[in-house]
Amino acid sequence: MRNNPLTGEESLEEALKTFLKQIGYLPENTEDDIGLRLIRDCFLSFPDKPWSIDELLTHLDANKSTLYRYLNKLKGLDLVEEEIIPLEAPADGPSKKTRKGYKIRHSSLSLAWTMVESHAAVALENYRKSVDHIDKLAKKKVRGEGGGERRKPSLTVDGIITRGKGEKTEVLLVRRANDPFRDRWALPGGFVDYGERTENAVYREIREETGIECRVSELVKVVSDPSRDPRGHTVSIVYLMEPLKEMEPRAGDDAREVSWFPIGSLPDLAFDHLEIIKQTLNL
Repeated sequence: MRNNPLTGEESLEEALKTFLKQIGYLPENTEDDIGLRLIRDCFLSFPDKPWSIDELLTHLDANKSTLYRYLNKLKGLDLVEEEIIPLEAPADGPSKKTRKGYKIRHSSLSLAWTMVESHAAVALENYRKSVDHIDKLAKKKVRGEGGGERRKPSLTVDGIITRGKGEKTEVLLVRRANDPFRDRWALPGGFVDYGERTENAVYREIREETGIECRVSELVKVVSDPSRDPRGHTVSIVYLMEPLKEMEPRAGDDAREVSWFPIGSLPDLAFDHLEIIKQTLNL
């Protein structure tokens, strides 16, 4: 069920019933009204009263299993709290006997929901950290970096895209958005996916980072110095690329910025990319 706001609904019963279905407390199709009456006629009608199980059973004319099913849902949502109810004191002194009671948390559905939102925000933040971590572990596994597996070099591709001739030649570079070498300029490229041809990988990475469609002009070289990448041993296959048509580059994916640079005024580049360009273009 979509959680559209119910601010236009003037009926308490309809608004409450719809909301309780939205949060999963009430099943979409249910014939009993115990869960609805528990909140409407008990917790919301008497928000300061702690209700004992016997009182709720009598007031709702319900059986214990049904009552506990709905109470446990409310406790799971953190909307109700338990409170100790002292038994009536005998004439000869106070009684030490007590019983457990239940009431809406903070005597207000609005305040109780504020706590739910707070807990949900923390939970979502932790879920995001877990999902990001799992994603990193999955990518490491694809690259053979994880666990007790035999360590292997990672495979990447880099593309040298040029335009112009002679001294007017320009090279297309991307400013990295992520570590390592965040904010440094580099050749467009990235990791080869499992089952992917290196030519297709360089097409994909260039398209994702620059928006430009290219074709391979020449396989330039393979660079494999184990110290070239601070993340670990990375082997890169370097291609000279030719744009299929005149297109204005646009930054995307892992690129913060993309720009053409004259070969005579190249910036300080990430990894060993400056040396690769110089060797390829005979600078």
